[in-house]
Amino acid sequence: MEFHCDNLLLNLLIFIAGLCFLIKGSGLFVDSAAALARIWKVSELVIGLTLVSIGTSLPEFASSFYAACAGETDFIIGNVVGSNATNITLILGAGVLCTGTLTFSPQLFSRDAILMLGVFVVTNLMVFATDVQGRDGAPVHGINIWSGILLLLMGIGYCFYLFRTTSEKPSEAPSAREVHPESFLHAFAGLSVGLIMLIAGSKALVDTVVWGAERFGIDTMVISATVVAFGTSVPELAVTLAGIFKKQHDIAIGNIIGSCIFNIFLILGVCALVTPLGINSASGIINVAMMLGAGIFLILFMSMEKNALFRWQGVVFLLLYGGFLIYNFKDVISRFL
Repeated sequence: MEFHCDNLLLNLLIFIAGLCFLIKGSGLFVDSAAALARIWKVSELVIGLTLVSIGTSLPEFASSFYAACAGETDFIIGNVVGSNATNITLILGAGVLCTGTLTFSPQLFSRDAILMLGVFVVTNLMVFATDVQGRDGAPVHGINIWSGILLLLMGIGYCFYLFRTTSEKPSEAPSAREVHPESFLHAFAGLSVGLIMLIAGSKALVDTVVWGAERFGIDTMVISATVVAFGTSVPELAVTLAGIFKKQHDIAIGNIIGSCIFNIFLILGVCALVTPLGINSASGIINVAMMLGAGIFLILFMSMEKNALFRWQGVVFLLLYGGFLIYNFKDVISRFL
């Protein structure tokens, strides 16, 4: 069963409904998983470092995994690199612009931000050094199963490092309290409902995007890297704004960096095990390089002074996002000129 029809307005409503299901489902899934983790005496600090970043990547993961099963590899690449570019240039840029000065801890830069840039570099090297079978059978650049395995192993190593180096105060440890069966059942039910919403939302999102790309002659890569990437980045936007308003700047920036890292490790890693991720258009190669460019700008700005990002840097990020949109929609724009 396909989640689309021949009516443009109805497809738009299906797209919006699918996006809402993804966002609501991912929130329910993460909250329920966190509740189960507390029941099983996993620390709150470890939950925050892992589940928050992975949780905000769930919309991208769910839609990309369905696309991998359907063989829509351009959708996957566009969704991941577009989400990462959007997270850094638009969401972080808007956050810095709003707050004026966004401070962060030195460890966030020296450990996580540098790792993020390294992951971006490795991804670009994998794409340019690897040939996989494209849509028409010809070899194209992309990510094969071995690269996917490597990304997953790197992700597991990163999580293991976080668990090993995260030391919590005794007062932060979960309290030893009796676990009621109702609590477990409630959390498990929430986990199941959240998963169903993720599956339904991702199918609606992918089906309508593929239909729209075929109907209007727009590259699937372009739509997934812009429209879909923005929609699936809404959880990152919510967490970042909440961190800014509550003066928890490390959460605001750390959420962006962690999400970018897990987008690569988790989504590209898992999807490459399902099908080789071939990039069938030149715009896909450029978008992968633009993601790296956004990461380089972030590292340069974070290394400048006083462990802070400033308003003028937010303006630069937003200009970069504008350039990213103009490049992706240049063919569509040219039709109206």
